[in-house]
Amino acid sequence: MDPVSLRHALHQNPETAFAELQTKAILLQQLADLRLGEKWTLQLFQHSTGILVEYRGRGVEGSRGREGSFKLFRADMDALPVIENTGCEFASQRTGYMHACGHDVHMAVLFGLIRKVAKDAPKRNLLFLFQPAEEGMGGAQSILSEGLIQRYEIEAAFALHVASELPMGTVSSKAGIFFGIPQEFDVRFSGQAAHVAFPEKGRNALQAGLEFMHGIQGLIVELSSRERVLFNIGKMQAGVIRNVIPDSCILEGTHRSLKPEVKEFINAQIHELAGQAAKKTGTNAKVELLCSYDPVVNNAALVGELEAACRELGYAYQQAETAMTGEDFGFFTTLYPGLLFWLGSGSDYPLHSDRFLPDDACIEVGIATLFALI
Repeated sequence: MDPVSLRHALHQNPETAFAELQTKAILLQQLADLRLGEKWTLQLFQHSTGILVEYRGRGVEGSRGREGSFKLFRADMDALPVIENTGCEFASQRTGYMHACGHDVHMAVLFGLIRKVAKDAPKRNLLFLFQPAEEGMGGAQSILSEGLIQRYEIEAAFALHVASELPMGTVSSKAGIFFGIPQEFDVRFSGQAAHVAFPEKGRNALQAGLEFMHGIQGLIVELSSRERVLFNIGKMQAGVIRNVIPDSCILEGTHRSLKPEVKEFINAQIHELAGQAAKKTGTNAKVELLCSYDPVVNNAALVGELEAACRELGYAYQQAETAMTGEDFGFFTTLYPGLLFWLGSGSDYPLHSDRFLPDDACIEVGIATLFALI
């Protein structure tokens, strides 16, 4: 199966975080069909659906010399709970799920890269990682917690991400902080229901939620004057009927920043302001800090290599801005010199849209760019 056909097969079979069983089976079958040979080793992770493919194109003398070091290339595997509305001929066959973030393309590019390495046999040691659960479930942390990657001397780690509204044949990145630090959280207030005619008998959880919102919004406005931050409550749910004081209120949100100390400050303030709101309204507050990723920090020398590769290949290179997007590839750039870049997809619809559909042509651009970085 060629990379484009593989992309179509994966797109038809979207699976969410840590449930990428059929995705894994498809990839394993296609890797087996390549008949990779003795220079190749395939390893599976014990606690996830991840796949690690090893290629030894150089000697392995010396644990710290470049002969024994590896370049790591990573693609994410999971899809999203989105109802597809693209109308394409290879649309999702699983109702309610879709590769709306382009991970089907990422896997196809990585498979195509493996196929090209098998054909051209470069004299480099390489690792190819199919990683599960990028979408808010900490797949990179799960992979790294097993310690398999750390057995190798990694000299650099690479990944790409398809981009909306970036022309085909265009690559974009920047040195330094490329993607910010996401932090998801829930704030829950518990009170006492009562008939609206007897408010003194109730403890209004919705009012607690509104008090919290007022306090945190003021804080963020002040903080934004000196730091780059984003804060959003995407969902707020309270009450069941109009004439009853709500006994529960749940706020689900995310904040984004560029510095770990700013993230920790906001987290502390969420706890503090939730407690103040609960005390003022006589309710109880519970804060849950959910998924958070390290920032993606691009190595300047690797960005220079990317620019040179684009010139050699005739692709347009565009200087990117720091994005407040979250990407768990940041856990790799914390450990190793790393590079993440945007790959123009030819799609006019945004990431996570039910109409986001990268053009198949971007797959070859991705393969060629990553191979040049080898």
